[in-house]
Amino acid sequence: MPAPKIEPADTEEKEILNDPAVKEALAALDDPEDREDLIDALIVEKRIKEGKEETIPWEDVQRKLGL
Repeated sequence: MPAPKIEPADTEEKEILNDPAVKEALAALDDPEDREDLIDALIVEKRIKEGKEETIPWEDVQRKLGL
């Protein structure tokens, strides 16, 4: 069964969805929420690589939350 067509919401999402590997991965996912999660994760990964987003080391998060 082919995956439903996903309409890109913005430029970053359009760029992500143009990648053949992403299209293949999305087609393999049955749950629409999983597809959305994959797209969101790839957008964040792209932003991190471009320096538009930062990550916080897990140890720092644990310390700040008192875990």
